Amino acid sequence: MHASSASQLMILAAVALAQSAHSGPQHPAALADIDALVSGRYDNAAQVARGKKTGESPAPQHVTITIEPTQREGWELWRIHMDVDPAVARDAGSDTSLDAVWAMNVLRQVAGKPLQFVPYTLLHSVDAATVKASSFDQSQWLSIEACALDGNARGTHIIAQLPADAMCVAVSMSLGGKRAFLPSRIERDGDRLQADLIYFGKPWRVDARKAT
Repeated sequence: MHASSASQLMILAAVALAQSAHSGPQHPAALADIDALVSGRYDNAAQVARGKKTGESPAPQHVTITIEPTQREGWELWRIHMDVDPAVARDAGSDTSLDAVWAMNVLRQVAGKPLQFVPYTLLHSVDAATVKASSFDQSQWLSIEACALDGNARGTHIIAQLPADAMCVAVSMSLGGKRAFLPSRIERDGDRLQADLIYFGKPWRVDARKAT
């Protein structure tokens, strides 16, 4: 092979590799990108309608998940609200309106893990109604590191879940009933957000769409 031909082949190979790297999945450049991707209000109204149409049992309840970026990069407030059908609430002995609020600290490149969502629970002394993303105060929150979700972000696709060997169950017992609203898996893709919660004592995947 002539030297000139070999050089041309090397150049073509280098160009091909560069194009492949450029076109492949990319990590968001910064935590701010992740904050922007997941923020918004998500509603599972379509999932509720499907459940009613097919007679799903137990019937999916109406859930909204509102994710608000705070003034601190990598910190978000997750507000989870469920409207429970009165008949379902009566049978389950629950309220017709259930709420939980979490602070999520998004971390990157921690101990070899590409992405982590570390949940925080509000201190008992703080009224949840007074909590605002615009005036986020980390000292009002207690880390639940045992329930951290490990995952990856590829372009606009984010997925994270609780490791199988996590000690989350024992640690979360002190959270009371709201531990059912602590996500064990989240997936964000396009305008969809899926979150695994606990419903009627069993894992349940909320399938919500971005509303705002």
